[in-house]
Amino acid sequence: MKTIVTSKEEILKACREIVSCEGLQAVNMRAVATKCGVALGTLYNYFPSKDELVLDTIESVWHDIFHMEQLKEKVLSFPETVDWIFRSLQNGANQYPNFFTAHSLSFASAEKSKAKNTMATYLDHMKSGMAAALATDKSVRKDVFSGSFIEEDFLDFVLTGILALLLQQKPDCRVLTEMVRRTIY
Repeated sequence: MKTIVTSKEEILKACREIVSCEGLQAVNMRAVATKCGVALGTLYNYFPSKDELVLDTIESVWHDIFHMEQLKEKVLSFPETVDWIFRSLQNGANQYPNFFTAHSLSFASAEKSKAKNTMATYLDHMKSGMAAALATDKSVRKDVFSGSFIEEDFLDFVLTGILALLLQQKPDCRVLTEMVRRTIY
């Protein structure tokens, strides 16, 4: 056992390794304590329950897979942003197999809403990044959106398309980005 107290980030790093190798369902207090080399009681100092541990693990995995901060350094067109989001999620799906489909199944019903809220937060984050890219893309036609074709619905459609392509395990999102180009330019 380690004699120094493990940090919460070290614990979450161990949890991400477990998720990557064995899946989210393998994250439990004993497995994580063993992986970290700490006593089970030490782990309870950081996470009062398995549900809290798994919730924080889910958030940690989402953050590891996807953070729009990387895009702030680059100026991308809207279709390039869509492609970047797709590739980020695709890489995350490869790094954490079955994470996207399994994470909400790991909870008692009371905790499922928290897991869904975590996913919704990251989906909103993606949508916000796409909205920012759309707003700064100088090539977008000025008349593209109207009362019956609003920007928010368009962004929802594109995000749904990204997720559908990922679920279908498509190698790229070129058809989606071509549809986007033909729609907004």
